[in-house]
Amino acid sequence: MKDNTEYQIYIGCRDSQLQDEIISEEELREMVLQFFRRKEIDFSMFSTKGGYLHQDGTFIIENTLCINIIGSYDLDIIKLAKNLSMFMNQECSLVVKDIIKAEFC
Repeated sequence: MKDNTEYQIYIGCRDSQLQDEIISEEELREMVLQFFRRKEIDFSMFSTKGGYLHQDGTFIIENTLCINIIGSYDLDIIKLAKNLSMFMNQECSLVVKDIIKAEFC
């Protein structure tokens, strides 16, 4: 096993102003899939639920897509997360970075 970097981007599917899903999780998933296919970057995605305190004080539960990227790429992960956040009209997205031991077998 070798040391590698793992990034996880969590992006919600609920528009922060309209409080509804304008772009479905499936549409977001397809857009992300096409992007990584074009860039030939290894990734995986999974669906989950997330909760956060909205700026207006309301606690929101929403469908969330987690994008998992392992490896070091010429990809600005923070810029990607910010672009996804703007596209989905989110207040923010979450990026997690870990150093892991990984082996593809």
